Amino acid sequence: MNYRAGFDVLKKGEVGIEVLKLIALDLDGTLLRKDKTIGPATQRLLHELYRRGIAITIATGRMYHSSQHVQDLLGFPLNFICTDGAYLRPALADRPVLQTIPPSIVKAVLYTLREALDALYLVSNDRLYTRAAAPNPGIRAWGFALSCCCDCPTLEALEQVEQMIIIDRAPKARGIYKALSTALPGLPLEMSPSLRPGYYQLVIRPPGVDKGSGLSQMAKALGISISATIAFGDWLNDLPLFRVAGLAVAPANAVPEVKAQAGIVSARSNDQDFIAFELEKLLAERKIIA
Repeated sequence: MNYRAGFDVLKKGEVGIEVLKLIALDLDGTLLRKDKTIGPATQRLLHELYRRGIAITIATGRMYHSSQHVQDLLGFPLNFICTDGAYLRPALADRPVLQTIPPSIVKAVLYTLREALDALYLVSNDRLYTRAAAPNPGIRAWGFALSCCCDCPTLEALEQVEQMIIIDRAPKARGIYKALSTALPGLPLEMSPSLRPGYYQLVIRPPGVDKGSGLSQMAKALGISISATIAFGDWLNDLPLFRVAGLAVAPANAVPEVKAQAGIVSARSNDQDFIAFELEKLLAERKIIA
């Protein structure tokens, strides 16, 4: 079994034991089942671990307003790493910590895409802004607090932008990717298939910001060693999370790239309470102490 980043597996009482302090959970495909509920076994165990002082943390590509309801589903305060690490909100914090894209990059992207702005969505202060008269339904995978700026002369008036998202049909999205890569070499730009068949999504984040940097910052804010963390995830944006966590666990439904980087690949899926199953097994075998 591959315990990444030095997660300590000594038995209780041995010198140098690293006790579990933080659990990071992706949402869709991981904590949430297909019907967007949380399995009862997972809910019970996470509540018990929270009671023991473990920091339960959501780490998602969703925006905060689209993730906050999970706190009500679980029934206790959560820490949030949202917008793939650009929006951090510890449970006891009064306000979030935001990581933003430099304004010069935002302006350069807007200029380069001046003929294709209907495909562009800007994330700012936990809201989405677009010029699209009919927003792409795929954007709701990120959030639903949407402001249509159809009559706005420019999107450059936004003072801070945490993320830029482009959703378009696959051929056009590939063309946009090529145009941005050519005009702005070094731009932190990622392209992947959208949840909507036949469409691709391009994401621009603040340089160096992802779920992994978000977890590192959250652990530091909570005074927790990064080696005392376990991360659960199923999708490509969870790979940075896996690289920094003490132990990485993937469900049976994870994509191959994520399984290849996981310390544990469960035989169970997100619909089968894999989180509770794997945590209970680790606890029973004394491979983690909580």
